[in-house]
Amino acid sequence: MALKIGIVLFRNATPFSREGNIACEHRGKPFFFSATTDLPSQTLWITNASSDLLYEAGLNRSPHIASDSYFRTRLSQMVQELGLLTIPLDQQVVVLAEILGCAAELLKKQLGLTQHPAYGMAQAVGQLYGSVEGPKNSILLHVAEQSCQRFTACERNRRYEKADVFSFWFPRVQWSSEMLELPLPQGGLGQIANHNLPDLGQNPKSLVSWAFESKVPLFAKIRIHGIEERVGKLMNYGAGALGVSKVTEKGQAYDARNFREWCALPELAFLSSFGEVEVLQVATASAWQNTGLRPFLTKRSAISYAYGLAAENLWVGTQRKNCGNFTISKTLSTAWLQAEDRMRCLKTALNLQKAGMEITTYGNGRIGVVCPQSVRNLIPQAALESGLLYPASLEGLTPYPMNNMSALSVQQRLISSRDFVRNIQLDQACLKEMEVAHNAAKSSAK
Repeated sequence: MALKIGIVLFRNATPFSREGNIACEHRGKPFFFSATTDLPSQTLWITNASSDLLYEAGLNRSPHIASDSYFRTRLSQMVQELGLLTIPLDQQVVVLAEILGCAAELLKKQLGLTQHPAYGMAQAVGQLYGSVEGPKNSILLHVAEQSCQRFTACERNRRYEKADVFSFWFPRVQWSSEMLELPLPQGGLGQIANHNLPDLGQNPKSLVSWAFESKVPLFAKIRIHGIEERVGKLMNYGAGALGVSKVTEKGQAYDARNFREWCALPELAFLSSFGEVEVLQVATASAWQNTGLRPFLTKRSAISYAYGLAAENLWVGTQRKNCGNFTISKTLSTAWLQAEDRMRCLKTALNLQKAGMEITTYGNGRIGVVCPQSVRNLIPQAALESGLLYPASLEGLTPYPMNNMSALSVQQRLISSRDFVRNIQLDQACLKEMEVAHNAAKSSAK
């Protein structure tokens, strides 16, 4: 834990660099440094280095050095979204320090923390709102493990010489609100015999309809016999799934990719609409639950880039374990939430695919694309129609007409304008608004 927070940009994003490294504390001034030992140890430094590189450099255990994924969205992704590569490095680090410092303060205020968590914003949420995995070797853990998949890496069959590679993303505050409002399964897991299922469990569509109408937290073991080609390439089973521990006949442990033997109801609903699916087994959780955690919703927070980052960590953090190393928990609630997220992203990805873009990944409220030059001008309109934001790093695009009544339109214009001062002022106003709301809540509680 630390009271201060700052940003470090290593040259070439490697902690082994000994020149050209620059750092800046939140509300501080940038300075160059040679080694991490030169950095003030009372400040938590968020770097642009990956966790793997920090591990190689022996910095993974340092309590005041964090990787580029501290905020869940990587620093390189933020640089692309905000279009920061057009400004000098000493200005980049200041902008990032102000925006991310404010994001950290917003999360601290919302969660009631006194210091910045050392290993990530999502882990701090997990400590308060995370879940506990089922017992080892239990059917509960097995089904959850086989149903979990954070994102999907899609099959690609084309390569473009000139194309834009980037990610669309759903407005993070809105996405967080939708994800956190979902009822999620919890408790034990019980199998349902086929004779107690509609059509004896042989018709996936009727099974899905029954489960939704009866509000049953259903999981199904499935076998896919066929799926529409355009959907199959995007679903690309296994890519992005959690690793699953297996044991050979000789008793040796190894990691196997999760090939999705089981799936949660939201995924089964999608599959039954686009393919031939055989349901082998059905199980249901014993109850529904919801953490009660919600994002701070105001007109300002809806368009604040900093609060968007904080809000993203709220819903992502509920998927973490609430003890130990706070990694992603293999639970029924995690599997269900991931399925809802991925299937919603997939539906939108199909529309972008239809517009001529190649989909590379989707999940976590984001869709990665390769956009050929022939359809590049469609990016703003495609984003508007799908309720997505696109990065400021895309040069020469004609923006869609401004609508001051639309949070999506206002936030897109703020991002595309690269008016960093205005964005930072908005983030600070959002923080002030949250502080006022919290103080008012404390006063009324007395």
